[in-house]
Amino acid sequence: MQEPDRYIYRAPFVVPVASPVIADGAVVTEQGRVVAVGRYGDLKEADAELVDYEGHVIAPALVNGHAHLELSHLAALGQEPGAQGDMPAWITSLLAARAAATDPEEAADDARYALARLYAGGCGAVIDIGNQLESRTLGEGFKTRISFHLELLGFARKSQEAAISRLETLPPDLCCTAHAPYSTGATLLRTLKERASRNKCLFPLHVAESADEIDLLMSGNGRFRVFLEERGAWDGSFIPPGVGAVAHLDRLGVLDARTLCVHAVHVAAAEIGLLAERGARVCLCPGSNRYMGVGKAPVATMLAQGLRPCLGTDSLASNPNLSLWQEMAILRADHPAIAPADVLAMASRNGARVLGIEEELGVIAPGVSSSLLAVECAATTGDGTLEYLTTAGAAIRLEWIE
Repeated sequence: MQEPDRYIYRAPFVVPVASPVIADGAVVTEQGRVVAVGRYGDLKEADAELVDYEGHVIAPALVNGHAHLELSHLAALGQEPGAQGDMPAWITSLLAARAAATDPEEAADDARYALARLYAGGCGAVIDIGNQLESRTLGEGFKTRISFHLELLGFARKSQEAAISRLETLPPDLCCTAHAPYSTGATLLRTLKERASRNKCLFPLHVAESADEIDLLMSGNGRFRVFLEERGAWDGSFIPPGVGAVAHLDRLGVLDARTLCVHAVHVAAAEIGLLAERGARVCLCPGSNRYMGVGKAPVATMLAQGLRPCLGTDSLASNPNLSLWQEMAILRADHPAIAPADVLAMASRNGARVLGIEEELGVIAPGVSSSLLAVECAATTGDGTLEYLTTAGAAIRLEWIE
């Protein structure tokens, strides 16, 4: 039997994200694309195959703005008690666990399983960060789109030089990025940003995740200095800029519309204004931040300044869950005054904007992919639907509309 060319999917509510919730809504698709979205009574047509999703809402695919799939084999670390704000201590545990894991195939299998979990949770695209070149192939054969970035770091002079030399051996079109201001020296940061700009790549990096990072940048002291000294990564060449992480990056000339500042917990109000002025992007990771005990990002101030953050899960080594629904629920709990519609946009449209794929994913509008989500939901109003989607967390049950 020949498959129909045109489908109409009906549900009590359709959540386009780019526009208000539609009651008794419908989405018309043809050849893998959305051709119309609106009220069912306005869209029903005789030659379209009707699929009725009673008891569900139709929502767009989600976009994960920050993940480390290659760390998935260290999930046991994320199930232990959190670091309670001591980032250097957690990194020490991470490095020890990584050194003890000796089976690369098992690690790769765990990463693929984590990606499958993301897809099962409605994730249509993910920005993935890895330290190993082999990790760029982890997503082959998966429906979730992966934007892979090889992460380099080097703080002392020699380690910066080694990382810059390594760049010359890498595929010229590979997107590379920096780890964080506390692990990547100024010369390497600038070099990586210049390469990313030439390749028109996004430049995601960890920024202002912990108070320890700010201590190092402000004074050159604190727990991160001790950590670097213990690892032989402190050679005395670092001159503390005496400013926060965002201001530091701006002084180095790496803050622009293709820079994605991940976490952004310890940022001053003036730095938020600087992010907005430069058009820089922000990715929030509330689940990881809660587990690590590093604090809460000033989300309300970001929104008030015109920033539109996206959401990320970070890694299973620093987050006991791997679900954007859980991230939304945690963010709502931490910031109850933020509108549910804004939170849902963080998990969908805003991430698609960062990746430049808003015409493909993250919203329901004519022209986007017809790979959408049908989410079980008993809400009887549009507001109730948004409330449920952003607070249900682990209770979410969904299926893909292919």
